[in-house]
Amino acid sequence: MIVSNHQPYRHAPPRGAASHAARKFLILLILVYAALSLTTMPTKADERILKLSGPTSTEALASRIDFYLDADWSRSVAGMAGPDAGSFEPLTSPVPDFGYTKSAIWLRLRVQNVTDRQSEWVLYFRENFKQVFEVHVVDADGNATTAIKQNRSTGFDTRPIQYPELAAPFVIQPGQSAVIFVRYWSEGASYLPIQIETPTSFSAISAKRTAKNFLYYGMMFLLIACALVALVIFRHGVFLAYVAYSGSALVFLMHADGVAFQLLWPQFPGFNSVASVATGSGIIISGAIYARVFLKTRRLHPFMDKLLLLLICGTLAIDVASFFLDNQPIKRLLVLVALSATIIFTLSGLVAARTRFKEVRFFVLAWLGAVMSALLMTARHWIGIEVSQDFQYDSMRMVMVFDASMMGLAIVDRYNQMRASRQAALRANLSQTQRNLELSARLQELERQFSLADEIARSQDDALKDTIHDLRQPLHALRLRIHGMLQGDLAKDDDAEEVEGAFRYMETLVNERLASVGDGGEPTSSMRQAAEPGAVSLQDTLTSVHAMFLPDAEAKGLRFKLAATTAETAAPALALMRVLSNIVANAINYTDAGGVLLGARRIGGDIRIEVHDLGPGMSAEDFARAQGRSVRLESGGLTEGHGLGLAIAKQICDREGWRLELCSRRSTGSGVLLTLPSAIAV
Repeated sequence: MIVSNHQPYRHAPPRGAASHAARKFLILLILVYAALSLTTMPTKADERILKLSGPTSTEALASRIDFYLDADWSRSVAGMAGPDAGSFEPLTSPVPDFGYTKSAIWLRLRVQNVTDRQSEWVLYFRENFKQVFEVHVVDADGNATTAIKQNRSTGFDTRPIQYPELAAPFVIQPGQSAVIFVRYWSEGASYLPIQIETPTSFSAISAKRTAKNFLYYGMMFLLIACALVALVIFRHGVFLAYVAYSGSALVFLMHADGVAFQLLWPQFPGFNSVASVATGSGIIISGAIYARVFLKTRRLHPFMDKLLLLLICGTLAIDVASFFLDNQPIKRLLVLVALSATIIFTLSGLVAARTRFKEVRFFVLAWLGAVMSALLMTARHWIGIEVSQDFQYDSMRMVMVFDASMMGLAIVDRYNQMRASRQAALRANLSQTQRNLELSARLQELERQFSLADEIARSQDDALKDTIHDLRQPLHALRLRIHGMLQGDLAKDDDAEEVEGAFRYMETLVNERLASVGDGGEPTSSMRQAAEPGAVSLQDTLTSVHAMFLPDAEAKGLRFKLAATTAETAAPALALMRVLSNIVANAINYTDAGGVLLGARRIGGDIRIEVHDLGPGMSAEDFARAQGRSVRLESGGLTEGHGLGLAIAKQICDREGWRLELCSRRSTGSGVLLTLPSAIAV
């Protein structure tokens, strides 16, 4: 018997059957895992439910908000929570903002309270007012609760939370869900930032915002108070204009923050609806008035003044239109007007700065800042650029406080400039007054000497009478000019030189004569200077004679013209002035209408001085006869005289070797020619 070492044969399952069982087991595992995953995976709808565990920012809410524009205002809360729920669309912008729209706006937000204790929440909107504003909370059982409902007839005290900005409290028990519906409409922009806060976090926000607001208000109140004190002290219209502008800016800020509705007109929601138009217009109009008063545009910059007046009238027209037309486009238009106003104010300051930079530098700086804020507001309301509400309002607050501060500094700076100018003017007045007193004293001394000479003339020779004659007319003209200066007319430098020249002439003439009769004829130093050749230029001599007799010519309505000359002579100035004074006095005395001309020219090597008038004229015989002493030619134009003028002139010319003759080429009036020989021409 053969024994085998092999084990008995056992039957094994086929290989294909084992592989099939393994696949079934793997599929079963996959199905179990998929089932477990599906039970734990949130649906798409669940993803849009906001899990409330604490405060939630605007950005976190935006992706979970749905919206619907109700063009015919026919939707209700029941419909939007039920049959019309499919009308909503997901919000795609960071903040609900639909521009200037006529539609009622519906917003929907699904929330679930995942806390175990917190049940009270606050829906905070960071907007001060909407013409229509409602918040409804629908719980899981379909029960709707109204958290806030505001319109143009509800006062501030109807708000569930007494806070300047819109806030609605609502309750969701821990673990419960709800749907929040917000229905609103605005005459202005539809911008509506939303965030959810707990009562504790909302109180912290409220305290911080209130402190920030009143910090700005306190600064504005301080500026206004300082301006009012200055108004009482200085009584100048610029302070009143500044108070009006700063007050308008303050009320505008308070309205933008919602504080005005809370504190100033809480029972007038209808006015609060258009308060942005009223307060914004107040800033524009008072700013234009301030610019006109501060820059003095009416007198110094007429074109800019017309632009400012046009701006005031246009803004008033918009205000009137707001009573009759739809306010939504008016509010939007006012944004452009505000930008235009700040640009016009800035341009007005720049125009004034070209000539008065120190006076208006702070004014220009103030409005440059306002232009930036106005551009920011225009970009948001007209171009649609996304600008944070807080950033916009904070920029407005800072700009308006800065603007008011700079304009206050502009007033202070301008008054400092004016005070410096007044002090300079006072010093100039004091200097001029001292000069006038000196001139007055010299005039009194001259008149005293004239009186003395007049007394001496009664017992002296013809030479002294000639001196008295030569002094009478220039002394009269000089007296008129100095009296005018003493009455407050500040003299120009040219006038002062002419007066000084006349003084030298008459003082020298008087001193010469008094010295000759009082102390043996010894001439004074001033007399010797005047008698020396070349002491005074020919043009200066002619100018002095012209200045002496100009008042008399103007008193008769005559034109007295002086022709400039470059000719020079070494003739004694005193003798030349005496001759010309007598000739000019006769020309004015005998002329009723027209004018008198005084001038000089070169004729060959000689210098000829000419005096022409439009009087009655005279013949060669009359001219020869008038050169006699105490001879007066009868004429209707003669007003006064002693018949010594031409006689004195003839006597001096004969002594000096000059030639005095009548112009024979005149058809009307007279012309007297004084020729100085080439020997004394320079």
